[in-house]
Amino acid sequence: MALTACSVEADSSSNAIGTGELEKQVDRSLTKQVGQAPKRVDCPDELESEKGAHTRCTLSTYDGLRFGVTVTVDKVMSDDQAHLDIKVDEKPQ
Repeated sequence: MALTACSVEADSSSNAIGTGELEKQVDRSLTKQVGQAPKRVDCPDELESEKGAHTRCTLSTYDGLRFGVTVTVDKVMSDDQAHLDIKVDEKPQ
């Protein structure tokens, strides 16, 4: 599953997207795409707000499955706005 319509604001002091903001954006995007919120999204690392930067998150479902999620900055619109490409692994971990 790929989601590509997600814009997010970076922290202007560090030019990075914090873990809490990443988790919130992945959760919102998945909820919008599939109509159901994940049980939990964990993103252990912040994401630099520069094109091509990426990180891995983990998505937990209510039925106990866990999927890896790759979050990549595919476009930087301004100093504090980035567009994210969010892809969920096809198979659970």
